[in-house]
Amino acid sequence: MAMTDPEFETYLDQALDELEAKQTSLKDQYGLGHHGRFVVDYVAGTLTFFDNEAPRAEASILPVSTHIPAKRNLLWSWANHQLPSHVRELSSQVKALRSVTGFEVFANERVECDESMAWEFTALACKCLSAAGAYRVPHGEMHAHVLITSIRQIG
Repeated sequence: MAMTDPEFETYLDQALDELEAKQTSLKDQYGLGHHGRFVVDYVAGTLTFFDNEAPRAEASILPVSTHIPAKRNLLWSWANHQLPSHVRELSSQVKALRSVTGFEVFANERVECDESMAWEFTALACKCLSAAGAYRVPHGEMHAHVLITSIRQIG
């Protein structure tokens, strides 16, 4: 049974508030957003943050989606055939949003959306899967959204 619009709005507001608190914690504890560079490895499921050449933090990640803002196109990672099959299988956990909300948008491979909606979907996935936070990985004109499932300090 699908959530009503007011129920969904409440769930979305909670997800956004929770993600903001998680992001603040990741920033305070691990310096996320302040490192000189990062390296993402989708196959290994890691996101490593560096200051100069020194690694400072490593996160385990779960890919959520790729979003092309100029095309207003979001592709769920579970449907992205450029990712290895084991990554797509892991990312299929995000399909739980369909069960939680009852909304078909979470079962469709592609969704038309803007940047704020892409981040809202990431927040919803973070809440649904109880992740530690999220990160938007820029790839040229495309952004990948990933959940941070765990993180540790390095060095």
